[in-house]
Amino acid sequence: MTMYVLQRSESRSAHETTALYSFRGANSFCEWPREQGTGLGACGMWNFLWRLGFRPQNVTTATLPEAAHGDVLFAQLDAVAPDDALATIRPWIARGGALVVSGRPEGLAQLGCGTWRTVRPDHPYEALAYVRKDGRAQVMAPPSWMLGQCAAAPAETRRIGQVATVGGERQTPGRALVTPVPDAPAAIINGRACFLNGNVFAAFQAWLQGQEDLRPWFAWRHRLFWLDEWVSDIADLLSEAGVLDLGRPRPGIQFLGSTTIVLRHDLDYSRDTTYLDEESRRGIAATHAVLDDKNVAFWVERLAAAPSQEMGFHYSTGVRDWRATARRYLKGDRHSVWKVWRSGVAGLGLDRQVRRARSKGIAVATLHRHLPFVIYPEWIDALDAVLSAHDDVRGSSSLYRTQVLMWGSDRVDAFSAAIGEWPDSQFPLWLPFRLAHAAKHGRLLRGWESTSLMETEPELVAQMLDYRVPHLTQRVITLGFHPAHANKPTFNRGGSARQFNEVISLLAERHVDIRPLSEVYRLASQAAA
Repeated sequence: MTMYVLQRSESRSAHETTALYSFRGANSFCEWPREQGTGLGACGMWNFLWRLGFRPQNVTTATLPEAAHGDVLFAQLDAVAPDDALATIRPWIARGGALVVSGRPEGLAQLGCGTWRTVRPDHPYEALAYVRKDGRAQVMAPPSWMLGQCAAAPAETRRIGQVATVGGERQTPGRALVTPVPDAPAAIINGRACFLNGNVFAAFQAWLQGQEDLRPWFAWRHRLFWLDEWVSDIADLLSEAGVLDLGRPRPGIQFLGSTTIVLRHDLDYSRDTTYLDEESRRGIAATHAVLDDKNVAFWVERLAAAPSQEMGFHYSTGVRDWRATARRYLKGDRHSVWKVWRSGVAGLGLDRQVRRARSKGIAVATLHRHLPFVIYPEWIDALDAVLSAHDDVRGSSSLYRTQVLMWGSDRVDAFSAAIGEWPDSQFPLWLPFRLAHAAKHGRLLRGWESTSLMETEPELVAQMLDYRVPHLTQRVITLGFHPAHANKPTFNRGGSARQFNEVISLLAERHVDIRPLSEVYRLASQAAA
């Protein structure tokens, strides 16, 4: 059983119905579709299958092999499917393969799934949910996203569930207004062809990489496992539809167990070696992200003397706002004010940071965000340039709690920014995942991205270890502890070192595997090859 994801080079006409955000990228001028997750759906399909433990293969209409029984092809339709694409897809089903389609529904009649039209919710703040046989609504796509209404379907088709809009007190599942949309099944199946309504895979990727804000919907699932549970729900639906056999072996990431922990330390401006010393004493390999500051030589030397530890690069996303800081100081507040460093990340800014770090002896296999800013989508374009230019960079660890500044915004407002709350991960999918460059027709970036939690108390770690999501057999959880706070009462009255030691003891008692992030990314790349 092989899973295939159809990659298509969309023409400009596919984006005519969506607004474009234009910016000067690292190597070219970019036009990024802003609405409906255009260009993100195929990557969302890949990450969905990868999270389930499959090894999805990217194909085009020219490279699609003949289907074997049990093979499944996932196809995202950002526009009405052209005849040449459908001419490729139809024989796939005839040869015994299964088909999963999401996106625009207008071409479904040619797949025997009826006549459809695209509509949007009446209110722009309403999200889309699936209502299944248990009667519960689960949020599946962000506000104002398109869905399909089926005007007519052949008698042999089968329907599963119902699409509903979620409004009113939308953040409270028990009081939200859940309104079924007429003639809008969650899924429609004709033989081995299945259409998932609501453009759900593009929605999944949009949440996963920060293009859409997941915060309003956290209460609809487990906050720390939200996207994991989304994957599980869709897998359950496709299993009910008969196109995804979850009983078959799924290879996952070889040499990783069911749970892997990554211990990450952002060294920032500190020379406190408490964590490094304790990990060396216990024989634990962690990831230490070195910031390009006055402590570089100190940490490069100390980590060179501990070869089992991973050194990563802690790249910066902000600079001090000296005027705002001075105004604070005059009022007696001794905390610095930071602002986004757009030129240091966008374009070739991130590449310049990586080259400078390498010249100072900092290892760059993994890149770790410093300060709270993610500029979207310029950051993805900049990371793509780094991954294309530096083969030894395996990926980034940037999408945890953050301020996502979107579409050219340099400040937080109600329309173009999202801010994470403690202790949320903000991107809760606990396995390395891929990013999509929507301005380059949804091309997957070469390296990996992952989420993490910061300064986590041992009781919360225990809760996470105890929690299991159906259908998901592997997970990688990154826990971050800053040396600067190890012996200071920033997050814990007595400093964070005590709770760090308790976390280490808990992991030892439960025999949980601990690995540095670069090793996890290496194994993930081997599994995905």
